[in-house]
Amino acid sequence: MGQIAVGTVTMNRAKWDVKEICPVVYAPKQFSWTSLKKNPHSHPPAHDKSWQRAQELANRIINGEVEDVTKGATYFHAHRVKPGWRHAFERTVVIGNHIFYASR
Repeated sequence: MGQIAVGTVTMNRAKWDVKEICPVVYAPKQFSWTSLKKNPHSHPPAHDKSWQRAQELANRIINGEVEDVTKGATYFHAHRVKPGWRHAFERTVVIGNHIFYASR
């Protein structure tokens, strides 16, 4: 459910335009994993089961085969952090350890 939620947030930010996915994902300071020291464009080997599952889910989300479980969210954060921007948005749903938000 969490992977679907993050994928849906990405698509909501990209306004469901496939050409906008990479600009959304790699925009500065948007997703913590894109600022890792190793190459953020690298990925696990094709035979890695987790990577295969992530690719399958991404394709299903892009093709509109998965419901927006975030209720239109464009932002999220883990429970353990309290970003200042969270008050500017409406909380839509909590999934696992993450809180999702949409514009008011």
